[in-house]
Amino acid sequence: MLKHIRSIFNVLHCILIIIASLLVLSCKDKIVDPPQEKQLYSPMLRGKVIIENQTEYSNALIYIDSLNRGVSTDSSGNFTIYFSEKDSVYSEVFKVVYFLNDYDIPDEKFDNKFSLRYSAKIMLVKGKLKLDTLDVDSEGNIKTKVMKQIVRVEGWTDKYEYRVGDTITFTARVTNLSDRTIHIVTTICGGSLGRNDFLYNDKYIAFRLNGYLPPFNAECNIDVQSGQYYEGTVSDLIFGSQSLIPDEYIVATPFQIEGRTLNHLESKFYKYIVEEWDKIHRGASPKLDLFPNKYKFPHIKIIK
Repeated sequence: MLKHIRSIFNVLHCILIIIASLLVLSCKDKIVDPPQEKQLYSPMLRGKVIIENQTEYSNALIYIDSLNRGVSTDSSGNFTIYFSEKDSVYSEVFKVVYFLNDYDIPDEKFDNKFSLRYSAKIMLVKGKLKLDTLDVDSEGNIKTKVMKQIVRVEGWTDKYEYRVGDTITFTARVTNLSDRTIHIVTTICGGSLGRNDFLYNDKYIAFRLNGYLPPFNAECNIDVQSGQYYEGTVSDLIFGSQSLIPDEYIVATPFQIEGRTLNHLESKFYKYIVEEWDKIHRGASPKLDLFPNKYKFPHIKIIK
């Protein structure tokens, strides 16, 4: 009996030795990858916005102050800003501005009342985005920002199709969706975008309508209380048989919302919008907007 037990023990012992030998051989054959170096810089900055009360999120301008460069969000709210070799001269902190004229971002900051409001800071080192620094994570993303609507701007006309020489009746309304009073400065007090209503399509120069005063002409300065709206109606003559090309246009009217970034008339930011905005690809929305906004001004069609 004892002899039989010893035999079983010897067999088990041999099996254990074989298993141990196989494990040793396996460890010798296994290739161990060297530890990955942590990436410190990236040639691009990415992020996303969610725009309150909208079904698609294009048309928000993402602008890097001082670098004077911007992109628009796409229909999903995503954006990417690329840095190139020509940016290698930059090694400093930059402010990132998120802008729609009718929206705020709750965590916006500003250095003083005359400066641009910004929502994030980034660091460039020799033109490359430094990762895991300031408001940029280890993958080169700024966290998603939610843009909160402060005013709803909308309008309508008496019909859709017009010919040159027709009279168009246009109504515009601004509704205050914020919890504060909104101060509107109308064009008769020197509005920044002109004194007249206009037809706009980015393929052409903005076309001024004949009427001298836009819908918001009854008062110079208007305070719109929270939850209230201001509305005006005007009739304009569509003229210009040689210069007005048959196509679809947006009917718009100029006014200022006091305190908005767009009011910085002499700033690089304002000039960037005036000179560059119509050149930027802006997602799914028709390119019928004069500057970054989610206004619901009416579309009309000029026919022969």
